[in-house]
Amino acid sequence: MPKIVNHEKYREEMILGSFELFSKKGFNNITMREIAAELNVSTGALYHYFPTKQSIFEQMMTYIVDQDLKRLREATDTADSPEKRMLKAGELIENNKEYYQNMLLLALDYFRHQTELDTEEMFNKFAKHYIHTIASQLDMPEKYSAIVFCWLIGLVYADLLCPESISAGDQFEVVTNVMSTMRERSDKNN
Repeated sequence: MPKIVNHEKYREEMILGSFELFSKKGFNNITMREIAAELNVSTGALYHYFPTKQSIFEQMMTYIVDQDLKRLREATDTADSPEKRMLKAGELIENNKEYYQNMLLLALDYFRHQTELDTEEMFNKFAKHYIHTIASQLDMPEKYSAIVFCWLIGLVYADLLCPESISAGDQFEVVTNVMSTMRERSDKNN
C-alpha cells in the first residue's frame, strides 16, 4: 500500500529544518543541495516543494513570524493589563533569546545580500504583522506599537552585542512603568 504523505506537514518540517541551517550559514552561503542534505531529502523532493532557495526562505520566514506571533498572543492573553502583557512578552523574549538573535541575524544577512525591492516588501509585511499584534496585545495605537517594535529589535541586537550592559528584564520594567504613566495621564485627560 502506498505511503500517505501529509504534504503540508512535510513542507512545514522542511521549513523548520531549514531555519537552523539558514541561521548558521546565512542565506547566500548555502545551496539547495546543502539544504536537501541537511533535511535528509533528495534535491528533487526539495524542488518539488520549493522551486528556489528564495521560496524556501520566504515561506520559512512567513511561517516563523506567524508562529512567533501566535506564541506572543498565547503568552500575553492571560495577563489582565497591557503592562502585565508587556512583562509576559519580555519573559517570552528572554526565554527564547537565542532564537530571536538568530532570527535577527538571518534577517540582516538576507537584507544585505538581496535586492532592495525583494527585502523591502517582505520585511514591511512582517513588521506590519508584529506592529498590529503589539498594538492589539498592549492596547495601544499602532504608531506607539511601531516604536515598541523598533525598541524590541534594538533590545535583541544590543543583548547580542553587549549582553552585560542592561538586562532585558530591567528594560521591560522601565517600559512598563512608562506605559503605566502614559495610561494614567491619558485617563486623567479624558
